[in-house]
Amino acid sequence: MADSEGMQKMLPETDFSNNKCIRQPLCARTSYSCNKLFLFIYAVLFLFVGIILMAIGVLVETHRQKMESMNNQLAVPVALLILVGMIITLNAVCGLVGTLTENVTLLKVFLVVTIIAFLIQVAIGIIAFIFREEVPEIMAEHVMFAVSSYGEDVPLSRAMDYLQTRYECCGLLSYMDYSKHNKDYDCDSGKPQACGVPSSCCIAQAAKVQPACGYSIVGNLTVSDKVYVVGCINSFMHWLAEHLDLTGAIGLGFAIPQIIGMLLVYYFIRRVNDYQKGYRVGQYFG
Repeated sequence: MADSEGMQKMLPETDFSNNKCIRQPLCARTSYSCNKLFLFIYAVLFLFVGIILMAIGVLVETHRQKMESMNNQLAVPVALLILVGMIITLNAVCGLVGTLTENVTLLKVFLVVTIIAFLIQVAIGIIAFIFREEVPEIMAEHVMFAVSSYGEDVPLSRAMDYLQTRYECCGLLSYMDYSKHNKDYDCDSGKPQACGVPSSCCIAQAAKVQPACGYSIVGNLTVSDKVYVVGCINSFMHWLAEHLDLTGAIGLGFAIPQIIGMLLVYYFIRRVNDYQKGYRVGQYFG
């Protein structure tokens, strides 16, 4: 009895007559309810992102199995995409369940994984900025199969034709990629297109005069008058450099919701802990 009276004097005057109602699915306090609602919406959006990533990964994997030329090159990236989607989905489920049941352990897991994902995102951005000069070569190395499979894989050939026509480029690093990496365009192939490039590499005016203007073009002194000589990777990177503001805004747009989400989780965990402590104290004096 003496201990109880001492604790009562140390605590502020509080009416614990209705202590059984202190912790409810939606607390009467507006700030708590809003915190819980916004955190729930954030976790749902997180869940959708994870499901979409997994769906894209599965779709690409299904298509990859049908294209033998892409099997080795895309196996690891596709597996990583599916794995990331699964991790995000499971983390979102932890967030949803933790929010609805006010489970502090699940909420802490959700917070830690979200912070780790955010830090990895920032690290990738920093690494990409530091090694930005090597990015074209790295990208070209991983997608050179698009050049080597040109003419054999129809969807892949159409994609390269669109890319080369859209950005007025040829190959990935340069127009020489076809003679180096494609057996049909190799100078020793004995085919009409040997030492040449696809017609989609031809400058529009030259293509009108001669549809096969890209054949036997390697080593020709007038090559730059007939075909595009700059690689598509370089053209794409140049386009990207011109749109850095938009790229930065998109990156910031992805980062801001994550920061807001982390703050929502952190403050909700604190509020849940406060209410659980108050509930236990109320039981003690009840």
